[in-house]
Amino acid sequence: MTMAKLIFLTLRKANSSLLAFLLFASPLAFAQGSAPADNQEIPQDARDATASEATRVLLARLAQAVANLEYRGLVTFEHVGSMETLEVVHGIRDGEQVERIRYLTGSPREKVTRSGDDQCRPSGSVFPRSGLLSAAGLQNVQSNYAFLIRGEERVADREAIVLEARPRDLHRFGMVISVDKETGLPLKSMLIAPAGRVLERFQFVELDLTPVTDDELKPQTPSTEPTTGAEAAKCANVESRWRLGWAPSGFKPVAVQALSDGQMLVFSDGLSTFTVFVQQLPEMNYKGRAVRGATVAYMDHIDVNGARYTVTVVGEIPDNTAQLVAKAVTEAN
Repeated sequence: MTMAKLIFLTLRKANSSLLAFLLFASPLAFAQGSAPADNQEIPQDARDATASEATRVLLARLAQAVANLEYRGLVTFEHVGSMETLEVVHGIRDGEQVERIRYLTGSPREKVTRSGDDQCRPSGSVFPRSGLLSAAGLQNVQSNYAFLIRGEERVADREAIVLEARPRDLHRFGMVISVDKETGLPLKSMLIAPAGRVLERFQFVELDLTPVTDDELKPQTPSTEPTTGAEAAKCANVESRWRLGWAPSGFKPVAVQALSDGQMLVFSDGLSTFTVFVQQLPEMNYKGRAVRGATVAYMDHIDVNGARYTVTVVGEIPDNTAQLVAKAVTEAN
C-alpha cells in the first residue's frame, strides 16, 4: 500500500471528506462614478481606490446574500485529472441554508448539509465560505488576497464578471471566480497554483433560480443521512487540547471537533481552509505527504507525556505550508 493511500485511509477513519462541495451566492453590485470633467485623466491612486471599492462591495454583497438566494443546477467538478458531474440544490429554511449535493457520475454519493455544519466540515472544499460571513472575515480576506476584476465571460448561458483573488504570500493558493452579473452567484471557480496551474475547477452548466421546494432538499439516495445543526453546535463547543505554534498569516481557528481517538481543528483565512487531526493511532508510524488535486495531506508525529500522537494536516494549501503547520502542533497550556 502506498504512502498516499495510507494517509487518505487515515483521514477517512477521522471522518474527513476530501471532496466536500460548498457553494455560496449573492446579488452583485458595483460602485458607480461619474466621468471626470473635460476628459481629465483619473490619477492612479484614485483608479486603485475605485477598483478596491468595487471589489469590496462585490465581496460584501456575496457575504450578505449567502442566507437569501435559492437555486438548483448541474455542475462539473474537475480535479486530479478527472471530471465529475453533480446536482446542486441550495435552499433556505428557518434562516439556515440547506444544501443537497448528489454526484451523478461514479459511485452513488450524496450530501445534505445545513449552514451550521460548515465550521466542522474538514478541509478539501472547492470553495470554502466561512470567512465571508462576517465583517471581520471579509477584512481578513482582503488582508491576505489582492482582488482584481479581470474582465467578463459567458458561463452556463449567463454573463459573468471574472474576479481574481491573488494571494499576498506563498502559503495559500489563488482563485479565479466568474460571478453572475444578475445574481452574484459564482458560476465558475478555479483554484490556481503559484505557477498558474489550475488545480481544481467547478462550473455550472445549467442553472435554475426559481424557489426550491422541501422535497428537493430531501435525500434522493436511500443511504444518505442529513447532518444536523446540533452536531455543529457540539463541534463548536469542544475545547481544544492542542494549539499551533505557527500558522500562515490570516488563518484563524474556526472550529474544534472531538474524535473517538483525538481531535480535529479547522483553520480558515476566509477563502482557504486546512484541518489538523491529532490522534492516537498506534498502527500509524508513517511520515510524509500525499497530494490529490488541490488537497495536500501531510502526516507527522509528536510525543506528549510518553504518548505518541499522529498529526495529519489536510487542506487546500501548498505542501510546504502543510509540513510547517504539522511541525508547529503543540499541547495547549
